[in-house]
Amino acid sequence: MKKALFLIVMGILSQAQTPDLISTNWYISGITLNNQSISTPVMDIPLGMSSFMASNTSNNYIFTSKYFNSAPVSITFIAGTNTFSKNGSGCTLAYYTGTNQVAVNSYDQKNCDMFENTPAGTIYSYQLVPNGTGKTLIITAPSGNKISYNSFILGTADIKTQKKTFKAYPNPVHESLTLEGIKKTLSIKIYDASGKLVSESRSTGEKIKLDTGYLPKGQYIIAIDTYETYAFIKE
Repeated sequence: MKKALFLIVMGILSQAQTPDLISTNWYISGITLNNQSISTPVMDIPLGMSSFMASNTSNNYIFTSKYFNSAPVSITFIAGTNTFSKNGSGCTLAYYTGTNQVAVNSYDQKNCDMFENTPAGTIYSYQLVPNGTGKTLIITAPSGNKISYNSFILGTADIKTQKKTFKAYPNPVHESLTLEGIKKTLSIKIYDASGKLVSESRSTGEKIKLDTGYLPKGQYIIAIDTYETYAFIKE
């Protein structure tokens, strides 16, 4: 009985997040490869919209990750989890020749590779995190590489701010997580995989330790004012 109730609750939580995903217009904001974060380079043209489109089968969608080129991927949401499986993918092949050409084309290829370089059946996880008045969607591949989207378009000044990063270790973590390279008196929030706020504090210096011993095992996101979000795993 308890197991059945648990599965029902997890199904409800998953259904609650899926509408937020498919009803929101997303704009690519960053890619993390091998723990190195890359902010979205500015182009001469407006940033394209990434979105989910329902397929003709229950829980099946086409997610199109858009930067300069488009990377459509056919997916199936897995009930009761914040994951989806890849069914197939593709990518358009246009070449950008405007300002910031090298950075844009390199980033564009990474956007395509995030979904193209995995076989059918690959399981991706996703997280929705509050970001000011909007939301941030983070999709994680089995390799640990991530691609992030905001529900709003950053202006030039915002993009510069978004480049701020900090060090965090160890990851995975057990009892405490050390943060380095942040300013004093900034808001530090930790969200779980469902987007629920589980901790809130303020920085007291450029190097601090966060108690993580009380957190259940799972994936979490740290959000610090004016810095890029950081994902970690509690074991």
